[in-house]
Amino acid sequence: MTKHKTDFQNKLSSWSLKTDPPIIFLMIQLLFVLCALLSCSVYAAESTLTLDPLVVTAPRVSDYYNASADTATRTQASTLSTPFSVGVLNQALLQDSMALRLEDTAMFFSGVQPSSADSGFNTDLRIRGFTTAGSAYLDGVLDNQHFQVRDMALVEKIEILKGHSSVLYGSGSPGGTVNYISKKPQEQFRHSISYETGSYDFNRAVADSTGPLNEDKTVLYRVIAAGQLADDFRKNITNDRVTVAPSLTWIYQPGSSLDVGFEYSNQNQPYRFDNVFTQNHVVYDQSYVDPRTRSDRHYWRFSAALKQALSDNWSLHFASHYFHVDREDLLFGFYTFKTPTTLSGYYRDIHDHYDQYNLRSEVHGQLELLGSPHHLVGGVERNAADDRLNSDRRIGGYTLDVYNPVFNYSIPATTRLDKDITQLEYGFYLNDQIDITRFWHITGGVRYSLFDGDSFQNDIFVPVTDHNAFTYNAGLSFTPVENVAGYFSYSQSFQPNSGTDRNLTFLPAKQGDMYELGVKSVWLDKRLNMSAVIYQLTQNNLPGRDPLDPDYSIANGAIRGRGFELDVGGQILESLQIIANYSYMDTEFIRHPVWQGNVFRSTPEHSGTLWGHYQLSIAGLPGQFKIGGGLVFVGRRFGDDANSFEVPGYVRPGLVAHYQLKQFDFRLKVENILDQRYVSSSIFDDTVIQGNRRTALFLVAMKFG
Repeated sequence: MTKHKTDFQNKLSSWSLKTDPPIIFLMIQLLFVLCALLSCSVYAAESTLTLDPLVVTAPRVSDYYNASADTATRTQASTLSTPFSVGVLNQALLQDSMALRLEDTAMFFSGVQPSSADSGFNTDLRIRGFTTAGSAYLDGVLDNQHFQVRDMALVEKIEILKGHSSVLYGSGSPGGTVNYISKKPQEQFRHSISYETGSYDFNRAVADSTGPLNEDKTVLYRVIAAGQLADDFRKNITNDRVTVAPSLTWIYQPGSSLDVGFEYSNQNQPYRFDNVFTQNHVVYDQSYVDPRTRSDRHYWRFSAALKQALSDNWSLHFASHYFHVDREDLLFGFYTFKTPTTLSGYYRDIHDHYDQYNLRSEVHGQLELLGSPHHLVGGVERNAADDRLNSDRRIGGYTLDVYNPVFNYSIPATTRLDKDITQLEYGFYLNDQIDITRFWHITGGVRYSLFDGDSFQNDIFVPVTDHNAFTYNAGLSFTPVENVAGYFSYSQSFQPNSGTDRNLTFLPAKQGDMYELGVKSVWLDKRLNMSAVIYQLTQNNLPGRDPLDPDYSIANGAIRGRGFELDVGGQILESLQIIANYSYMDTEFIRHPVWQGNVFRSTPEHSGTLWGHYQLSIAGLPGQFKIGGGLVFVGRRFGDDANSFEVPGYVRPGLVAHYQLKQFDFRLKVENILDQRYVSSSIFDDTVIQGNRRTALFLVAMKFG
C-alpha cells in the first residue's frame, strides 16, 4: 500500500529507516565497484618476482573431513578449536548422497531432523527440537525467506551451527543456523553436464561451467543452469523447476576481490496439504490436492560482495542480497477436520509480490593485546522485507472424505484477504577470538538489535512489533594436544513476538539460552574426526492467550531441551569412508498454561545414522567403483505439542553406488529400499508429513576442462 508524505522532514526520516531499498542497494553496489577501481592504482607499480615452483606432499585426508568452517565465527576458523558445535556437509558428501534439497542432508547431522515449512514451499530442518521455519543463510547473509527451495546445484557445501548465535546472525530459531556456501568462480577451466532420471517421472539436467576470462586470471566466471521435471508418489503434485545463476569474481588486487551474482528460478510445486492422523492411525499415500490447483513462483536474486584488504591484518567486508518474488498460487485442498472421517474444504487464490533487502558491512582484524593474539569481527547489518499479498479465500464450502476424496465440487464463493507486511531489523555487533596460549582459546561477542514490523490486513493497520534485544555469546576451548579439544560455550538467540498485551505494550522477544559442553578430536592423520557434546537449550517468552483478557496475549511460556550428541566421520580404512551419529533428546514445556510438562512435537528421544562408502577393486575393471548406503533410525515422536497422538518410529535403509571412468561419472541411489510408510515430521493431526516412498535415481555426468 502506498503511504503519501507531504513534509520533507518526515520523508527524510522515513527514507532513513524504511528507505527506498532499490536506490540504497544500487548505491551500495556502485560503491563496491568504486572501491575496487580506486584500489587498483595502489598495486599498479608493484614489480612481479617469479619463483620456482615448490612441491609439497601432504598426507591424504578423508573426502568428508573439514578442517575449517566460517559459520560459527564469520572467519575461516578451525573446527577443532572452535568452542561451538558446527557440522559441515562438503561437496564430496553432497555428490555421494545425491541430495536434492536441504531435508535430504538432515541424516548427516546428529540432533537434526527433516521438518516441513509451508507444506514443502520452503525447506526446513528441526535442530535440537526447534524448527528453523524455513530460515537459512546464503554465504553468511540472510537467504530468501519467502517460499524458495534452494537448488543444490548452486551449493558448494552446507554448514550448520547448532545453537543459533544472534550475535552474528540476528533473530532466528534457537536450535541452530543453516548456512549455504555457494559455488564460486574458479581459476581453472572446469565444465560438467549431468542428467538424472528416476522414479515418479523424475528428470533433471545440470550444466556447470567456470574458469578465467583473462590471461592473468583476475576475472573469473561461473554459470550454473539446472532444470527439473518431476511428479510425486501422491496424485496431483508436481515438482518442476528451472534455475540459472551466472556469477563473476574480480580479483583487483592481492587479497581483495569483488563478487557479483545473479539468480533466476521458477518453481511450481503446489501446496501439498500433506496427510492426516485420525482414528488412531496415519492415513498414508493419500492426496488431498485438487487437480485444479496451480503454482507459478518466480525468484530473482542480485548479490554483491566486496573484500578490501587494508593491510596484512585488517580488511573490510561488504555483502548484499536483493530478492524479488512473484508468485501465483492456487491452494485447493482442505483446512482441518470436520468429523474424524471428513475434512472441511480450503480454497485460496493468491497473488503475491515480495521484496527482501539484506546488507552486511564488517571489519576483520588481527592484533596483539596484553600478549595475546585477537581475531576481531565487528559489523553492522540491515535486513528488510516487504510482502504485498492479495488473495480470495474460502474456508469450507465443500468437504473431502479422508479415505476417498472426490474433487467434483464447484469453486466456492470467496471473500477478500489482503495483507501488506513490512519487517526491518538493524544489528550492531562485535565478536573476538583470543588465543590466550597455544592451549587456551576464548571467544566472545555482543550484539544490539532493533526490529520493527507493521502490517495491513484488508486496509486495516495492525502493528506487529517494535522492540530491541541485547544478546551475547562466550566460549572457552582447551587444546591440550594437536588433535583433541575440549570446550564449553554459552550463546543467546532471539525471535520477535507479534502482538501486544492488554496494556498495548509490544510483547518482548522470545529469548533462547544454550549451554554446551563438548570434546572434539581428529585421528588417523586427519582422516577421522569425532565429537561428543551435552547441551541444554531453553527458550523463554513464548506467547499465549491472556487469561484475564483473551483478546490479548502474554509472553510467559518456556520450553527446554537437553541432550547428548555423538558424531563420527571420515576414513577408517583405505577404501572405507563412514558417517555415523547418534542423538538423545529430552524436551519439555517447563512453563505453559496448557502444555506444561509436554514434549515438543516431532522430536524423537533417540535417533541416528550409519552411512558409508566402500571402494571396490575389481580385476579387469577400469576406473573406480564404490558401493555404499546406510541406515537412518528415528524413534517414536508425539505428533503435536498437545501430545494427543504419537507417530511410529522407523529404520530406513538406503543404497548408493558410484562408478567413475575417466571423465564420466555414473551414480545410483535407492532410498527407502523396503518401501515402508513412515512419518517424516508432524505438526498437528491435520498436518502429518509422510516420508518418501521407495525412490530410485540414476545419474550420468561428464566433466571436462
